[in-house]
Amino acid sequence: MAKSKLNAKTVIDEVKVPLLIIGGMYGGNLAGKALDKVLKVDDSLAGINMKAVAKPVALLSVGIAGSIFLKDKNLKLIASGVAASGIASGVKVFLKKDILAGFDGLGSDYLQVESYDPELPMLPEGDYHAMDIEMAGPDNRLEDYEEIEEVEIL
Repeated sequence: MAKSKLNAKTVIDEVKVPLLIIGGMYGGNLAGKALDKVLKVDDSLAGINMKAVAKPVALLSVGIAGSIFLKDKNLKLIASGVAASGIASGVKVFLKKDILAGFDGLGSDYLQVESYDPELPMLPEGDYHAMDIEMAGPDNRLEDYEEIEEVEIL
């Protein structure tokens, strides 16, 4: 039996990378909110607000500089998360859409499908009733059908 290389250290090393990046994104998000408060950014202004552009530029700069100049692998991952939060805030500033808010499908703005209501012919007037297949006989015109007992798949 082959010995598995899955142990606690391996699991922690694999989980650590995304957690450090997410931690960097969270920290960058908090730093960006603090920067917005210091600069007193007004989100209600139309067009590109230069005060709002400062946040993604600062976060990207700090994140990229940290990824380049830091020696520790874990700190580099955190800096990458800060840069990722700068990208997310840049998208929010320029496109006015929060990419971290979730995805709600294509939405009604992108895809509109009209309801399909086919014009089907009406059944003629008559006395209709349900018929059990087990009860079908020569009077019910199902005599041409045979019951399948076994199917062989080739």
